[in-house]
Amino acid sequence: MKNLLLTCISVFFASISFAQIDGPFSGGSLTTVAIPGSNKTWINPGNASPSDNVYSTFGNLTGGVGSYTDYLVATNFGFALPSGIVITGIVVEVERADPSFRTSDYQIRIVKGGVIGTTERSGGAGYSSTDSYQLYGNPGDLWGDSWTETDINAANFGVAISAQRSNPGSTTANARVDDIRVTVFWEFLTLPVKLIKISAGKNKNNVELKWTTAEEFDMRHYEIERSSNARDFVAIEKIACQNKWGQNSYVTKDDNPVNGFNFYRLKMVELNGDVNYSRIVFVIFSTGENVLVYPNPWKKGLPLQITNPENEKLEIIFYNSSGQLVARVFTNSSRVPTEALNNSKGILFFRIQRENGEATGSGRLVVN
Repeated sequence: MKNLLLTCISVFFASISFAQIDGPFSGGSLTTVAIPGSNKTWINPGNASPSDNVYSTFGNLTGGVGSYTDYLVATNFGFALPSGIVITGIVVEVERADPSFRTSDYQIRIVKGGVIGTTERSGGAGYSSTDSYQLYGNPGDLWGDSWTETDINAANFGVAISAQRSNPGSTTANARVDDIRVTVFWEFLTLPVKLIKISAGKNKNNVELKWTTAEEFDMRHYEIERSSNARDFVAIEKIACQNKWGQNSYVTKDDNPVNGFNFYRLKMVELNGDVNYSRIVFVIFSTGENVLVYPNPWKKGLPLQITNPENEKLEIIFYNSSGQLVARVFTNSSRVPTEALNNSKGILFFRIQRENGEATGSGRLVVN
């Protein structure tokens, strides 16, 4: 096993652009909405947020394969997006399980202005045997609609889900939902300067950050901000602006990147105090000190393990090579739930963190 673990240790990096990210936020108001022909409704809908091992259920779908529930609707997510932005995508995550393996998605739809939409994102995915998040949508998915920050910030913005029985037999389809949460991806509509490009790349033991601008005028300075989770940023350097109308190139370094994910964005400050931000880029440093996921490569259908000798509760977040969120799964053992990875193939990047958000590892997993 020791040799296997050593072969899993690597040093690599990725540089991918992100939109701004808000969330994930859990629904603050939960209720049910009837669907004609449904077999069951949800019990204790308020238990479906936040993630606390207290569940909303529906008892048992007794109408045979294909029988389905009413909608479980989550709204009031508490978004406070700024004005003057463009919404680029919405990701929905539902933490659910069915130990009997007899439940799958029936409908997953967005709620805008209190109205359940018609765009379907369920795909009929089966519920896993243990609690895990299933993802719907992606950072570029608008769910067949147009959005403003007012739509997202509204208390009647949300998600509607329903489940169906997927296997026959007398065994109870005892599914449960623990959490429904949403992440919104967005960009600023206008920038104080014309930002042509921004990039980040690993250069030995530091990160080299480059950006190019044009049409700089009345700018005060730039600030490089770094984060380990793409949400909580701190400034690590301030750079004076050239304030030239033509093309301007900037290069700087982060000499103290953290082990794992390093997310960067450029804060652009005008003379009048107005602030805007660039897209987010990231670089990954992975060393032998990380918690490891193995075997690597991993073949779907086989067990996937994690080094977790203390059986801590860990969250593993998977991204694809385009920077899109693929899955969030939890474990308090050496076994990694894999149901949410069944539709993935190729290289996935992952981040491992404890309950308090502390990163314990990161890397990439080859899925065959």
